[in-house]
Amino acid sequence: MTDAYGKAYWLDLEMRGKATLDDLDFYLREIWLECCGHLSQFSLGGWQGSDIDMNKKIDAVFTPGLTLTHIYDFGASSETLITAVDLREGHPTTKHPIALMARNLQPERQCLKCKEPATRWRPECLYENEEEGVFCDKHIAKPPHEDYGGPVEIVNSPRMDMCGYNGPAEPPY
Repeated sequence: MTDAYGKAYWLDLEMRGKATLDDLDFYLREIWLECCGHLSQFSLGGWQGSDIDMNKKIDAVFTPGLTLTHIYDFGASSETLITAVDLREGHPTTKHPIALMARNLQPERQCLKCKEPATRWRPECLYENEEEGVFCDKHIAKPPHEDYGGPVEIVNSPRMDMCGYNGPAEPPY
């Protein structure tokens, strides 16, 4: 699966056939998306496509090559494209309904001041100046902004600079 807006963020998951789309929604929220408890949906065909019930089982929905869209938050939306690569028979790789098999490396960002690896970003830079606003630990020292708070850790998620998301971008189990 990939972030619909850019291919820098991706996950390879193995899902049990008896798992549901609700299980997948929970997993995506935990590893990539959850900030404020927004609504979400799965659809075939994106925004204008057919909604798919969250109680549907994975093996009843996916066939190899099929792509679904997962939309989280209908204001500052995050869209994930989920493509079934193949089906597998055999013993599960985990006791959980979903297993993380691989994921992208965190995209590297450079400090705006010195070009060293950035570790934090400042929301006010994005919202007020329309610039990424990423800095290394040395150059982030600045008092918190009155409206946006302090700097936020850079995490491996396509939702990093959206709404109230601040990570941790870790698998739930």
